Amino acid sequence: MQKANQGQLAYARIRELLVARVLEAGQRLKETEWAQSLNVNRADVREAFCRLLGEGLLVSGPKGGFFVRDFSSEDMQEVNFMRIVLESAAAELAVEKAQPCDIEELESIVKLMEALAENSYALGVFEADLHFHRVLIKAGYSKKLVEVYERANLPLSRSIKVPSTLSQEQLFQTAKLHRGMLEALQQRDKIRLKLLLKTGLTEEPADMV
Repeated sequence: MQKANQGQLAYARIRELLVARVLEAGQRLKETEWAQSLNVNRADVREAFCRLLGEGLLVSGPKGGFFVRDFSSEDMQEVNFMRIVLESAAAELAVEKAQPCDIEELESIVKLMEALAENSYALGVFEADLHFHRVLIKAGYSKKLVEVYERANLPLSRSIKVPSTLSQEQLFQTAKLHRGMLEALQQRDKIRLKLLLKTGLTEEPADMV
C-alpha cells in the first residue's frame, strides 16, 4: 500500500470510530498501538491524529499526547440541532429521490444492525448506525448536503460514554428505530421519517418506542 493511502486509511478509520463514538471519552490514543492495529506506519497515525485534532474530534493533553474528546451536554445539544437540520433536509429529498439501490443498501444495514444487536455487539451497532445515516444523506442526491454533512464531523448522539454498558434490549430498540426509518422511506412517508430521525437524536435507546 502506498504511503498516501496508508495515511488516508489511518485517518478514515480512526475518524469513523470517533464519529460513531465507540472510543471512550478521555481515552488516550497511542501511536504504536494504532499503527499495529491498522498495519500502517507511526508517522501515518501521527498525521491522522493531527488532522483529527484540528477537526475537534481529539484533544491534546497538558503533557502532550492525543485524547478522545469528551463532548459536554451543551456540545451534544448543538450537535443534535445540526444533525436534525441536516438529516431532516436529507429526509425531504430522500423520500422523493431515493432509488431501489439506496433502499437495498439501507435494508442490508438494518439487517446487520439487528444481527449485531442479537449478539449484543454494541460497537458494531454504533458503526452500523453511523453508516445508515450516511447512506440516508446520500439518498437525497444533493452533493452539497453530503459535503456539508461529512465536513461537519457530527458524532452520534450518545450520552452513554461506554458503549459496552448498553443492554441487549437497548440495542434492539436502536435497531427497531432504524427499521422504522427504513419502512417510512419505503412508504415515502416524509412526516414519519422526520419524526423517527428526531426521536433517534433526542432520546436514549431505552426510551425509544
